[in-house]
Amino acid sequence: MFLAHTSANQADQLAAAVVGAMRPPSGWCSQFQPHFLSLIFRELLEVEIDFQRIPGLSVAEASVIFPDPLQRRELIELLVLTEMMVNPIPVELERSLEHWANALNVHDRSLVLARDVAIQARAQAQSDFYRLFWMGEEDLQKANFELLLEKHGTQAWTFTVEEDPELAAQWRSLAQLPGGTLGAAVWQHYQSHSFTTPGELGGANAALAHHDWLHVLGGYKVDVIGEVENAAFGAGSSSVPGSTLWFLGAMAMFEGGLFDSVVAGCQPHQISAAGSPERVAHALRRGTQCKQDLLAIDYFSVADQPLVDLQEAWGIKD
Repeated sequence: MFLAHTSANQADQLAAAVVGAMRPPSGWCSQFQPHFLSLIFRELLEVEIDFQRIPGLSVAEASVIFPDPLQRRELIELLVLTEMMVNPIPVELERSLEHWANALNVHDRSLVLARDVAIQARAQAQSDFYRLFWMGEEDLQKANFELLLEKHGTQAWTFTVEEDPELAAQWRSLAQLPGGTLGAAVWQHYQSHSFTTPGELGGANAALAHHDWLHVLGGYKVDVIGEVENAAFGAGSSSVPGSTLWFLGAMAMFEGGLFDSVVAGCQPHQISAAGSPERVAHALRRGTQCKQDLLAIDYFSVADQPLVDLQEAWGIKD
């Protein structure tokens, strides 16, 4: 969950720590950085922070204020998020992030991605992202996945590269569910976009298809910003390993343009476009308000339940 261990009364100190680490003496590297950070603090902690004016903290001061390892990890995730907004990443930001992570004794998977993009290792960044975020975790649980990856390359992370009749049959069964159920809505989502059924050659694999349930629950489109909103929504709700990296990777791909999405390629500066940052920050808020971890559930077990009832029970608000 994003910023789940930081309270509103610590918001000023957390913001000052981000400034101390990520705002060089000459000022922010991008005007989008302070703008988007202020939106996140407004949506998640309900405070107004002026990231242009607030003075920064040193890492020594932050280490005293935030002794909790979970709070320190969330601070480092914020620093990685801030870094993902610029391309190329200035050396001073790269070094500052490494210094803060070492000083706070944080060793998080997000730092692997940060290292890759800082040295402009795009192929390695893509590989590490798909290996370390939650979909990759699901892929790697399949007994034959390493063979699929070796044979078919990066497409294996997200697509059905060899037919899976059992998965296809499971997804086709959703067509038999009554209207108004979650499963029927997800099946209609696939039909309305002319998506190939998961398990059929060229369709989503099981891991990628998992995220489509969230599209329906949250009402997010399948365009670029809809995908970023969906990542923010899921990451905000979840404590599954690699959930936050999903959102950080989406920022790296669709704002920084730091590496390529297997599905959508490279499309930088999408999140800073007019109206988009507010949508993404709001999706984070909706995720944090959920009573259900949206990534830690077998959706087929609840596919026959009414969509609106699940949204209400799980605290999914507009």
